[in-house]
Amino acid sequence: MKAVIADSISLSYADRQVLFNLSMEVLPEEFFIIIGPNGAGKSTLLKALTAMEKTDAGTISLFEKPLSTCSRRQIARIAALVPQTIHINFPFKVADIVLMGRSPHLGLVGMEQQEDYHIAAMAMELTETIHLAHRRLNQLSGGERQRVLLARAICQQPRILFLDEPTASLDLMHQIRIMDLLSSLRQKQKLTVCMISHDINLAAMYADRMLLMKNGRVEALGNPEVVLNQNLLEESYECRLLVDINPATGTRRVMPLAGRFAPAAHETK
Repeated sequence: MKAVIADSISLSYADRQVLFNLSMEVLPEEFFIIIGPNGAGKSTLLKALTAMEKTDAGTISLFEKPLSTCSRRQIARIAALVPQTIHINFPFKVADIVLMGRSPHLGLVGMEQQEDYHIAAMAMELTETIHLAHRRLNQLSGGERQRVLLARAICQQPRILFLDEPTASLDLMHQIRIMDLLSSLRQKQKLTVCMISHDINLAAMYADRMLLMKNGRVEALGNPEVVLNQNLLEESYECRLLVDINPATGTRRVMPLAGRFAPAAHETK
């Protein structure tokens, strides 16, 4: 069984095509990270995989359930999406935000039961946000807000978490804290994690497999050693790069070099 199967999907906005005949798979309990330059179609792919955007062609399945046959409620019981930012017009408390994750599981009356409050409390415990329960979202730091959004997603009890750049705009300590938390949740909750990241080095340290996108297409798909190839990355990002091994972690390390149009570091004169 595959957690995600996207088979030859294409997607357009008005007269602009964003995804082109794209195919990819994510395995159960895998830490899968999508990378690529700006405008590659990464966020659009994530929206397609969660049925937030409808594809023009191709098929998508989550745990062998075709999205085309599922209601929004059914999809929300399988997958949770953690956006980069959230816009809430009312000053909700953290506990209320997290409890919103129970929405796909509520009955016809739509009222939370004791079990729902218990699950919300466990989600806050797992994400270390329980001490923020009575704080308002607009009173939190960026790192705290990200953990609250993650708690809401966990409260949804999904089988797969989709995240759109969860470490964007966070300092180094909070980046590592979020990635460690995702890795821990994947193991403890047996979750599949599929996320977008612009930080290639951070992705290399955590990903089981990676997808490199450019112009709405798959440039490479595989483990970090395969995807983080110097020639491939330079062609995709259109700049000079140095790819070597991080001596501290043993994972691939990517460093930009000055001079976009100068000969690449690996070229000989």
